[in-house]
Order: sequence, then structure tokens, then C-alpha cells
Amino acid sequence: MSNSHAAFPKILKIIRIHIVAGGVLAFSLGALLAMANGGTFDPLRVILMYVVMLFGDLSAHYSNDYYDVEIDKRVEQKKFLGGSRLLVCYPELRPLSRSISVTLLTASSVLAVLIVLFYGAPVEFLVIAWAENFAGWSYSAPPMRLTSRGLGEVAVACVTGFAIPGIGYLAVRGQFDPLFLYLAVPFMMYGVILSLSLEAPDIEIDRKGGKTNLAVRKGLRAVFVIILAMAVSATLLFLGYAWQISAVVIDLRAPLLFSMVPLAAAFFGFVKVVFQKRKANLPSTGNVASLFVFNILMIVYLLSISFS
Repeated sequence: MSNSHAAFPKILKIIRIHIVAGGVLAFSLGALLAMANGGTFDPLRVILMYVVMLFGDLSAHYSNDYYDVEIDKRVEQKKFLGGSRLLVCYPELRPLSRSISVTLLTASSVLAVLIVLFYGAPVEFLVIAWAENFAGWSYSAPPMRLTSRGLGEVAVACVTGFAIPGIGYLAVRGQFDPLFLYLAVPFMMYGVILSLSLEAPDIEIDRKGGKTNLAVRKGLRAVFVIILAMAVSATLLFLGYAWQISAVVIDLRAPLLFSMVPLAAAFFGFVKVVFQKRKANLPSTGNVASLFVFNILMIVYLLSISFS
């Protein structure tokens, strides 16, 4: 019993708080966008559907640390945006980490079914929840191991840019519509920026560990070129929406304005890494922080029009 009590606070350190916070923001953005678009806020349904997303997210934290432990051994020190390296320091906790991951994954999947059967959630919610769980588990776990097949960035983009805000949207509105689908495209571009920014500081470690993610294959300078291209493309999409689409409940000039934050961060990183040949730690952190700021600004804007 004493060993279990000692292991519990340690194993909690695997959870990446900044990733959980990002999930809260993305889910909230989707839910508030649905409210602004005429959805009905049912607190219990929103909480239950968020728990499904959260359990799937936390499961990925534990499975990724479990399956990446050999790579994490090559990391000299814990990075702000990186993993905990807890299982490197405490290898006896590896079986517990895997058990927690499987338990959370199972709970998320079963709860999603129950919500559809007994709470009237749409079938799309079940499909997206299971797809999110599959992507989270397969990101590092064999046999798929998406991060070693050049598909990790696609998985992160789809989960963070579509699945998580999509579950929030379905929790309030119950169905997708053109407004969400329009915005999901630049959101997924920001998901690519997030994925590459998390990968960039560890390129050499990942290369030695056998990963073949996009950052390893293309190199550091190419990564920040891609990040800038994604930020520019997202801003241009928002510009096109604001120019061409008028029959929507939100002012699409708002996300266009807010997109200047990730765009500025991406340009800063591009200059620092490509021209000044600096390390990726600071620019990567700036990119991730800019995505948080974008989501927060969107949430504040959506709150203002939802309750006005």
C-alpha cells in the first residue's frame, strides 16, 4: 500500500499541463462557436463530452511516455515543452503508466458509446471520439507508431484542429455546419504548427532514436519554413473568409485580426532559425504561446457575442 501511495504523486507528473490547457481552450472555442451559432448549452452534456475528450488526451500522455522511454533516455534534461522523463528516472513505473493509459482509453471509448445511446449525442461524436483515441494511442504505440511513419503531424493537426473543437461544437450544437468546417481548416494548419514546434527542439534526439517525423526528415530550417507557410496560409484563409463570406453569425474579421499573433511568432522563428541560425527552443515556445493567445482571444470574442 505504501508503494502505491508513493507512486501516485510521481505518476501524475507525466501529465503535461500545457497540453491539457490547450485541450480546454480548443474544446471551449468549439463549444462557444456553437453557442454563437445558435446552439443550446446543456451543462451535463458538455461536461460528459469534455470528459471523453480529456480521458483520451490523458491516455496519450501515458502511452507516449511509455513507448518513448528509450528515446527519452537520450534527453539530457527535461525541456519546458517536452515530456516528463519520469519513466527514465523511475522505470518501475512503466507498467503502471501503460495500465493507466489503457484504462483511460477504455473509459473514454465506453463513455462515448453511453453518451450516444442514452444522452442523444450524434453518431459523429462517437466516430470523432474513437478516432481521437486511436490517433492518441497510435502516435507512439506499435504497430502503427505514427510518429515514426511521417504521420504524427497529420494526427496532431487533425486532433487539435478538428477533433477537440469539433467535440465541443457537437456538445452544444449537435451537428456540424459550414461555419465550423470553414474554420477547422486554418485550425488544422495551426495544429501542424503546434506539432512541428514541439518536435523542433528534439530533432537530433529523435533522429538518434529512430523517429522519422517531418522534423527529422526535413531538418530544422525547413521546419520553420513550413511553420511560416502554415501561419501565412491560415491568415490568408481568414482573409478570404472575411472578404467572401457574410452570412454567418460571427464577424470573420475577428479571427483574421487574431491570426496576426501566430503569424508574427512564426515570422520571428523563421528569422531566428533560418537566417540567424539560432536554436529552436525559444522560437518553438513562442509559436506554442501564440496559439494559446489566438485561442484565448477567440474565446473572449465568442463570449462577448454569445452573451451580448
